[in-house]
Amino acid sequence: MSTDSQIVVIVGGAVAGSEAVYQFTERGIRCIVVEQNDLSYGKIEDGLPKWHVKQRKKEMELIDARIGHELVDFVPNTQIGRNLAMEELLALGCSAVLMANGAWKDRPFPVKEIERYEGGEFYYQNPFVYWYNHNEQSSYTGEQIEVKDNVLVVGGGLASIDVVKILQVELVSQVLKGRGIEIGTIDLEHKGIPKTLEEFNLTWDDLELEGAYLLYRRNVRNMPLASFPPDATPERQQKIRDTRVKILKKAQDKYLFRFKGQTQPVGIIEEEGKLVGLRMIDNDVINNKAVSKDGTEHDVYGSMVISSIGSIPEPIEGIPMEWNTYDIKDQETGEVKGLHNVFGVGNAITGKGNIRVSRNHAREVAAYVADKRLPENGVDVGAVREKVYSLQEKAGYDGNYPAWVDANARD
Repeated sequence: MSTDSQIVVIVGGAVAGSEAVYQFTERGIRCIVVEQNDLSYGKIEDGLPKWHVKQRKKEMELIDARIGHELVDFVPNTQIGRNLAMEELLALGCSAVLMANGAWKDRPFPVKEIERYEGGEFYYQNPFVYWYNHNEQSSYTGEQIEVKDNVLVVGGGLASIDVVKILQVELVSQVLKGRGIEIGTIDLEHKGIPKTLEEFNLTWDDLELEGAYLLYRRNVRNMPLASFPPDATPERQQKIRDTRVKILKKAQDKYLFRFKGQTQPVGIIEEEGKLVGLRMIDNDVINNKAVSKDGTEHDVYGSMVISSIGSIPEPIEGIPMEWNTYDIKDQETGEVKGLHNVFGVGNAITGKGNIRVSRNHAREVAAYVADKRLPENGVDVGAVREKVYSLQEKAGYDGNYPAWVDANARD
């Protein structure tokens, strides 16, 4: 099979997409990367908190190196389902399609009524972290979020730890600024709150704050802060559960947020047209599952609620769904049911916001597609690229990737 007659399209160019690109280009196979944003950094830029300075820089440089490869045709500012229909994407005539478009939609909050307060006293995690990462940039035109004391965060994964950390460093930075002490949130995150306060002869009690409150439906040992390997023995699983306890304690010691496990929201508390808290119920944990305990309903008041219960892929017309995720035949191959040679890779399939897991899944699926699923007789690469040139022109992209990155670089 000649690689000269093969061309694949990859939707999304961040961690999973760029890894897929690498697998194909290393085999001499041309790629088209269709990216919804101007740059292909995805959640490295928008979902990974900005205090991960070195990691963000390293990942962005790796993405640029792969997307800027001579065998890659880049199409920015083109969202599938909005700027380009799935039907039109398939009509390009490529050898295969890989959906590496990530999980940008927050999982719906279990109490639907809360959504009428969205953008006020209620936020989902993705827009909240996006605000934190971008609000100080001169090009930012989105909404501004006022961080207050006593915010309730519902969730239990590593992303929810990031959310409470953002709340705590923002809050402490504000209070210190009011006392004439200027310190940025990145410095606060690196040093931790107790050490920072100690430098100014202050304690947490001196700030007169309650702090953020993390609420999780199961117990600490069941928090997805560290994952089980597929072949983990019972002994190994126990060690990982112990590690989860240590991870949470370390985060609490460093950022001083509150935590309560085995509780979940069943309603909202409203006063004078505002959301002021959540009606909660306590749980037992039976066989690692949360089981509500009748008669344990209670009210927890807060200034704001942030939902951090996971992300799911955006529904796209033309891609079959099973509940909140794409309908696939097999997670290992990522093959989408009902569509010929269409595969999902990374967070769009794994349902995890983990960089390593996303990259590994993309590597395995892309290698499988490259080695076993491309059409034997190939496709008309020239005809496909002519259609791509038209898409690039519509997006305002002239084909010079390094110049495009420089022109669209953030502050």
